[in-house]
Amino acid sequence: MCAVPVSEEPPVRRTAVVAGGASGIGHRTVERLLIEGWQVWVLDIRSETPNRHAGGSLLHYERCDLTRPEEIARSFDRVGQAVGAIDALVYSASVAKVGELEHTTLANANLMLDVNVKGPWLTIREALPLLRKNAQVEDPTRIVVVGSIAGMRAKVSSGMYGASKAAVHVLAQIYAVELGPVGITVNVVAPGTTNTGMNAAAVADGIDSGFRASGPSPLGRIAEPDDVASAILFFLIAEAKFINGAVLPVDGGTRAAYNNR
Repeated sequence: MCAVPVSEEPPVRRTAVVAGGASGIGHRTVERLLIEGWQVWVLDIRSETPNRHAGGSLLHYERCDLTRPEEIARSFDRVGQAVGAIDALVYSASVAKVGELEHTTLANANLMLDVNVKGPWLTIREALPLLRKNAQVEDPTRIVVVGSIAGMRAKVSSGMYGASKAAVHVLAQIYAVELGPVGITVNVVAPGTTNTGMNAAAVADGIDSGFRASGPSPLGRIAEPDDVASAILFFLIAEAKFINGAVLPVDGGTRAAYNNR
């Protein structure tokens, strides 16, 4: 007797939107999600992303200025028309302009508040209709925001940046309380000094502004984007379904060392 092959249904494809996914931590997060088999939509102001060819049919790109509500709304409208629902949103866009508060320009302050605080607020708000479609209390859809340990401790010459990150930590925790009952979790990863272009620019600016990066962690190095992406992906796995409203430092112990000096 010949065995009849059992047909297997293809695995359900999970879909994520990564805001600020064209560089740094967001870029590496997109790469990791693609490796895990996610379908990924990147929202970024850049006109191109290094992932475009590597991601194949799983990667989609929407040019989007995350400081402009109408562009965010238009991007999510396109995502919704294409896939109907999403399982995760990662907000990784960030701007850091260093310098003493006395010398911080209004333009730089507004830019940091627009990208680091208003950006995630507006992006989450526009994503909610798509996140709610697959949301269940027993198996929540997920939101992860990239904050910073700068929002967890005061650091000279990064005052407005730190204030913006502290604000987004609180914003995310409030969203966690408001959205938990419908089956959407909201968590924050808070990196320390990370090997990204944004950090390199801040260090360069520090020559004139007085800003100094925290330097190597107690583990003897700064973070790589992959270290932070791993924490982001942790919040997306099934085993993390009951974690909600957390702010997780990903800094190799830098904050702990700072608090004990």
